[in-house]
Amino acid sequence: MSMDLPSINLDSLRNVPAQQKAALLVLLVGGIIAAFYFYVAEPKSAEIVALQAENSRMETEFQTLTIKVKHLDEIIAASKQLEIELAKKKERLPPEEEAIMLLKQVSDLGVRLGLDIRLWKPAPPSADASKLFVKMPVNVEVSGAYHTAALFFDRINRLPRIVTVSGLKMGSPKIERGRIVSQTTFDLIAYAAPASMASPLQKAQPASIGQ
Repeated sequence: MSMDLPSINLDSLRNVPAQQKAALLVLLVGGIIAAFYFYVAEPKSAEIVALQAENSRMETEFQTLTIKVKHLDEIIAASKQLEIELAKKKERLPPEEEAIMLLKQVSDLGVRLGLDIRLWKPAPPSADASKLFVKMPVNVEVSGAYHTAALFFDRINRLPRIVTVSGLKMGSPKIERGRIVSQTTFDLIAYAAPASMASPLQKAQPASIGQ
């Protein structure tokens, strides 16, 4: 069923005064503008405002994520650097079996340099509170010339593994066989990795000390 549009009698408009025609034209144009605003412009404006708000929210979220990613990259880089440093330190901590061999090598080194090992008394190993290393102390007493003892301590200081000397005490010098010698006592401590930290590579490659 079709709907017939109302007909407009244009002849009747010819008799309408010009001022009324102008008023009718203004009303007609105003009605068209109002209809366009309410049915087209206003919904589109609301949609544009909503899109602008969503765009602003997405930009803020993007900036936040960018900052987080930047900080995450920095944290990852710092973590990798710490892992590298920790790995280097672990390489200086041999397994306990190797540390025992290292102490024996230190003793042999002293003999080769000309020191008389008067006392070599290992103490029981003790784990550090951090659980990162084990201390293996030895109470040592040697007799020899000053320069020989100094060379011995210098060689210990140059070891690739961590070995420290503490509690150093030197007795009164005396002449033996035409040379000045003294008794020197000290605590020698070798540091080893706990069994859980020692790697197969460390166990397979024991460190050696020079002549």
